Amino acid sequence: MKFKEFLRREKYVILNGQPSWFRLVKWIVILSVALFLLLWKGWVAVGLFFLPLSLLGISLHFFLRWKSKSWTQSWGPYKKIPLGEK
Repeated sequence: MKFKEFLRREKYVILNGQPSWFRLVKWIVILSVALFLLLWKGWVAVGLFFLPLSLLGISLHFFLRWKSKSWTQSWGPYKKIPLGEK
């Protein structure tokens, strides 16, 4: 797979992997938790809470990418989506 094709596929998955309503709810929850932690304990608490969650999210992304063979097969919670192939 060429690098340009790899980037195109990853971009397609990023833009089409989650429905819009899910992204909206996700960001409302993330920002609400961040605001609560900021007002309660400050920036350090926000960082200590979100840093491990970010690492977990990145790890889960690469795990699902590996198990779904670069987004070409369904596996676990991931269901194959059309990747806009030519």
